[in-house]
Amino acid sequence: MNGVVRSLTLLLAALAASSCVNAGGNPELHAVAQPEKVLFVGNSLTYYNNGLHRHYRGLIGSASDGGQYAGRARIVTISGGQLPEHAGTLPVVLVSEQWDVVVMQGHTLGPISEGTAEPFRKAARDYARQVRAAGAEPVFFMTWAYTDKPEMTAELDAAYSGIGEALDARVVPVGLAFEAAIRDRPDIKLRTDDKRHPTLAGTYLAACMMVATLHDMSPEGLEYTAGLEPEVATYLQQAAWATTQAYGQR
Repeated sequence: MNGVVRSLTLLLAALAASSCVNAGGNPELHAVAQPEKVLFVGNSLTYYNNGLHRHYRGLIGSASDGGQYAGRARIVTISGGQLPEHAGTLPVVLVSEQWDVVVMQGHTLGPISEGTAEPFRKAARDYARQVRAAGAEPVFFMTWAYTDKPEMTAELDAAYSGIGEALDARVVPVGLAFEAAIRDRPDIKLRTDDKRHPTLAGTYLAACMMVATLHDMSPEGLEYTAGLEPEVATYLQQAAWATTQAYGQR
């Protein structure tokens, strides 16, 4: 067992024994084999706020010996990019490291708009094959609705869940976590004034979702807050775990 897995296991045991309780009671915490090398493929939704990967590393690092992330997390992004636009870059990056997980995020409108939905699905199928051939696990990042178009959440859910089921791939339901947090805590701003991009809180919630899904563990109690108010960070950690559990039970 390597140092990251060992330290995560110890942290989870401590959290399980602690008195940290949310509305749903103590979450069931357990460690599994941890991905050590994670590649995030996407666009500005992934690179905003100094990069999703940095906040993911911060969360996992806070559970590690010395508070440092011992693995490798990297982003490959195209501003405003559609998923098919990564066709030239992805094969090159896949052989640059022995990745454990490749998380793929398309343009918000990509999987739900006429003219781009089928290219999105084709790219998802092609990339999943390439990722598996490289020895990694393909995972899909469900994006969130625009501020003024909340109905997009259901469309994105159907599109990403459908491709995940068709390809037997995991989906990180970030969009559903946004919907739940906006409903429960409208005081926490998750999107910028452009109605699309994430605030720091939005990126932090997405990073918590990555921890919950990729590591099959609750981010509750992890010390890294990205500079957010501790109460806000704690709520977002709890929202991520609750959303992940609910999605897995569907």
